[in-house]
Amino acid sequence: MDRKMKIVTTGLLMACVTALGATTALAEPPAGPQCKDIQWNAELLKSFPRAAVVCQEVAVRDGKKFARFTAKVTSVTAEAVKVRFLTSAGNEEREISLKPGDGARVEMKGKKVDYSTLRKNDVLTFWVPEHQLGVISDPDDTAASSIVLN
Repeated sequence: MDRKMKIVTTGLLMACVTALGATTALAEPPAGPQCKDIQWNAELLKSFPRAAVVCQEVAVRDGKKFARFTAKVTSVTAEAVKVRFLTSAGNEEREISLKPGDGARVEMKGKKVDYSTLRKNDVLTFWVPEHQLGVISDPDDTAASSIVLN
C-alpha cells in the first residue's frame, strides 16, 4: 500500500507541476512599454540608478513616455518639497527635492493638489517625462516641477 501511495502522490505532483508550467506559458507579457524601456535623464540615473526598479508604470501620450512614481513628503519649505521615492511595496528609496513650477501640482489620494498644501508624510504620485529632470501631476499635464538632485 505504501508503494502504491507513493506512485499516486508522485503522479499527482507531476500533474500539478505540468499544469503550473502550462499556465505560466500561457501568461501574456504586459502590454506596452515597461519601466526598463524608459530612456532616463542621465543626471537622474546617475544620482538614482534604481529609478527603473522603483518606477511603477509607464504611460504613453502622443508618442512620449512617462514613468509613474510614488513618494513620501519628508519636508516642505517655501522653495522646495523634499520627497523620498517609494517602491511598490512601500519601502523608502532615494530622497530628492522638487522645486514647484508655476501652476504645477502633484497627485495625492487621486486628486491634484498644489505644492503649498503638502505636509510631511503625505504620499504623492507624480510622473517623470522620458529624458527630463522634472515631474508633472499626470501625463496630460503641462505644468512641470524641477527635480533638484542633492
